[in-house]
Amino acid sequence: MAWRMGLVVLLSVGLGACSANSGGDSGAGGSTGTGASGGTGASSGTGGGGIGVGGSIGVDAGTGGDGAVEVCQESVDVVFVMDVSTSMGPFLSKLASEIEAVDQAAQALGLPSPPRYGLVVFVDDVLFMNGKQAYSSVAALKADFQTWSSFTASNQQVAGGNQNNTWPENSLDALYTAAVDFPWRPSGTVQRLIIHTTDDTFWQGPGTQNGVSIQHNYGQVLQALQQNEVRLFSFASKLGGSCKCLDVSAGWFGPYLASPALPSATGGGVFEIQQITSGQVSLSASIQGAVEGSLCEPYPTPR
Repeated sequence: MAWRMGLVVLLSVGLGACSANSGGDSGAGGSTGTGASGGTGASSGTGGGGIGVGGSIGVDAGTGGDGAVEVCQESVDVVFVMDVSTSMGPFLSKLASEIEAVDQAAQALGLPSPPRYGLVVFVDDVLFMNGKQAYSSVAALKADFQTWSSFTASNQQVAGGNQNNTWPENSLDALYTAAVDFPWRPSGTVQRLIIHTTDDTFWQGPGTQNGVSIQHNYGQVLQALQQNEVRLFSFASKLGGSCKCLDVSAGWFGPYLASPALPSATGGGVFEIQQITSGQVSLSASIQGAVEGSLCEPYPTPR
């Protein structure tokens, strides 16, 4: 259809850093209590990749059997799941400065109800902000982004006190609580999206790291996302560790052991975070593309 072709062109030109890669069957993987490894990055994350989902741009959702145009009647719930370890300050500052533009673009789609936003922050421990509820205003969300951007300079755990002395972070528990604890509106009336950021690999639970209990493993998180029909869009890095030379792409850009990458398995996508922080790719346009491309698209069948 013409509108699908237009969206693909838009995303291919403006969002070249994003790729969505298919993986293998879902399931738990890896050893417990250790930083994740295994699997290789599937795509380069550059060039003309789409975001892994087609879909309407909030105007029409295709043509019905009788030839009538079907208008998209979905809104969107978005939970931001943010790594707030030391290296993440620049990304959070950029997000704080652009979140109002993201919201304005969503509002301009003419959604049947306003978008809603939540926020989870993590290092090795995890905190669901605003009492696990949707924010009452974008201004309140922006203020929390600014607070946590400043927090990154402390090199502490979210709860304070403990220093963060290791490179893997607890993405898995943070994604799990976002998927199961946010008060998502009913499926069929909204698209459910998580916007996730990290520049390293993850702890694989169960286990204890830096005095923090890591509760969930990769397979449990994949299942939670799929059962709640949540699409994951990750801003992640391919290289990490203390040397910034270790392959940390597994689970984001490509399979993790025998399991597919979380973004591709949930109908989402993945962006190279360095292209965002360097200004090569627009953060607000990337998030806007994720929202627009998801509207009124059926959730992928788990494999």
